[in-house]
Amino acid sequence: MRIGVFSDSHGDTKALDELLEKMGYVDAVCFLGDIARDAFHLKDRAEAMPNHPVFYAVRGNNDYASMLPWDLLVELGGMRIYMTHGHRMVSPLSLAYRALENGAQIALFGHTHEAMCERVQGVMLLNPGSAGNYCRGGSARASLLEIKGERILVTNVTV
Repeated sequence: MRIGVFSDSHGDTKALDELLEKMGYVDAVCFLGDIARDAFHLKDRAEAMPNHPVFYAVRGNNDYASMLPWDLLVELGGMRIYMTHGHRMVSPLSLAYRALENGAQIALFGHTHEAMCERVQGVMLLNPGSAGNYCRGGSARASLLEIKGERILVTNVTV
């Protein structure tokens, strides 16, 4: 199972397109908020792919009028994955506990624009960083999350 993880694009749909293309084949696409219209752009791009990957999205702190949910629990590759933007969590530990409360082995979040991948209380916390080039300067980033049985591999993708 190959999952493209994106967050905090802030209107940079060109970077989203380039990141998705660089990932190649994906079974699923997860968008973690900021900006909701970018989520729908990414959804359209995923639907146009030959294999039609499944798409999930949550809203961020800049998605004021969005109808997207604040949090989402999905199952992909046999793993339960808790998705949130992250601005309502006070620390990585609180995010790990929220994931554990929901029976999740993985928690995906954004908000900080800083990439992070670490285990906290047995939960893999993954922040892909900012998918928007102009947010804080530098490269646009996303993550490719691969689940192979009990094995989890994360690859940083930049453009």
